[in-house]
Amino acid sequence: MKYSINFFLLSISILFLFIQNITAQKGWNKTKQGNALIYVPNDLKSDKTFKYTVNVPVALNGQNEKTWLLNVAKKLQNTLGKPLKPWKVTPEKNGGLGIVNMYLNSQGEKISVGYQSKYLSNSKVYILQMITSNDVTIIMKYGKQIERIINDAESTFKINPSLASIDSYPSSEQQAQTTKKSNPYKKKTKLSGKEKRLAIEKSIRTAPGKGVNLSSVAAIWVDSGIDVLWGGIRVDSYILFKNGTAYDGCEIPPNELLVNKSKKLQPKKWTKWRKSGSGYQILYRKKGTWKKLEGNRAIKTRTNEKLNKKYITTGGSQTAGSWKNTITFKPDGRFEMSNFSMNGNKMLGGGTTGPSVTVVHKSDKEGTSGTTVVSGGDLGGGTSTKKKDGSKNTGTYYLNGYTITLKHDNGYEHTELFFFDNTDKRSFIYKDERFWIQKK
Repeated sequence: MKYSINFFLLSISILFLFIQNITAQKGWNKTKQGNALIYVPNDLKSDKTFKYTVNVPVALNGQNEKTWLLNVAKKLQNTLGKPLKPWKVTPEKNGGLGIVNMYLNSQGEKISVGYQSKYLSNSKVYILQMITSNDVTIIMKYGKQIERIINDAESTFKINPSLASIDSYPSSEQQAQTTKKSNPYKKKTKLSGKEKRLAIEKSIRTAPGKGVNLSSVAAIWVDSGIDVLWGGIRVDSYILFKNGTAYDGCEIPPNELLVNKSKKLQPKKWTKWRKSGSGYQILYRKKGTWKKLEGNRAIKTRTNEKLNKKYITTGGSQTAGSWKNTITFKPDGRFEMSNFSMNGNKMLGGGTTGPSVTVVHKSDKEGTSGTTVVSGGDLGGGTSTKKKDGSKNTGTYYLNGYTITLKHDNGYEHTELFFFDNTDKRSFIYKDERFWIQKK
C-alpha cells in the first residue's frame, strides 16, 4: 500500500495558517438535501471524493447514545454500499462517539466513511458524516477544516432548527434489548485511558522468548489503512495461531505475549480464523459472521539485518493536530529518531474569533524544543523551552525476526514489535505505527 504524502513539504507558516486561520482556505459548496446539510470543497479534484454531511439534531429521548449512533450509521451506510469493516464505536478525543468504515464505489475504489455524534445542546444530538477517498493528502487538507464545518452547521441549526422533518430513528423500545456487558477493566476505573492501556500491556508482557512460541503460529498478518477521523495510518496486526485462534491488535513482540493473561484482560481481542483460498477469513464474534482478512502477511527481518534508509510516518487532523516522526537506520547499526508536532486549539470560551493556543514540539539528535503561542482577542505572547537531550534519539539497533531492540545513547534499552508489511521492504510496522521510505 503506497500513499503520496506531500503535506509536510509545506512550510511551517502554511501549517500555522491551516490551524489559526482556516477561513483563509478556499470555500465549500454548501447545499441542503432533505434533513441534512452537505459540504463539498470547491477545489476538490474530479477524481477524488470528499464530503461532509451534517444531519439535523434530534432528541435521544432516553436512548443510549452508542446504540443510537450505531443504528443510524448502519442506516446511512446502506445508502452508500456494503460495509467492509466490522462496526466499532469508540469515544472521540473532542467529545462524542465515532465510527469508521469503508465501502466500494461504482468504480471498485475503496472509500472511507467516518461517523461522529455531537451535541448541539444538552438535549439534542446530531451525526457528522465524512466520506473521503483513501488519500492522506486529501484527508489532511480538508479534514483539518472540520471545525469550520461544525461551526457553520451548528449556526444554521440554531437559526433554523427544522431544515426538514427527520426520518424516524429506532425507538428506545427497539433498542432495549442491548445487554450491559461487564467491563474487564472495572477495577481500574480511576486510571485514564492511556494509563489503563499501559497497565494492561505491562500485565500481558513477559521477557523475550518466554511468550508465544513461533512454532505455534500459522501467520502474522497486518492490515493498514487511512484513519478517517484522525488523519494518519491505522494499523491492525494479527497473530493467527495453528489451533485456529486469532489475536487482533498485537502491539508487542509475539514472543513476549502471555496468551492466557491476554485472554483474561483483553477478551475482545481474541477470535477465530480460517483458511479461505489463498487468504484468510476472520470471525467477528459479535455477529458470528466470517469476513475476509484484508492486508498482507508480515515479513520478518533477518537476524542482525541492516538497513540504510530514512523512514517517515505522518498525519494530521483538526482535533489531533499535525505530526511527523522519522527513523533513520544506518548500515553500521546506528539509528536516529526525530519527531515534530503542531496543535492549535481555541481557548475555552474563545468562540470562532477568540484567543487561540498553538503548540509546536520538536525533538531530534540535537535535543528537544517546544513553543507555545497565544494569539487573538486581547491576548498575545508565548513561551519556549529547550533541552539538550538528543542522546535519547540516537543509538544502535538490532533486528531479529519480528522484533527490534533499540539501545539509546542515554542508556535506555527496549525491544518492540517490528516487521515489514510488504516484500520490497519499503515500509514497516513499529509497534502500532506504519513507517515508509521518505521521498527525497
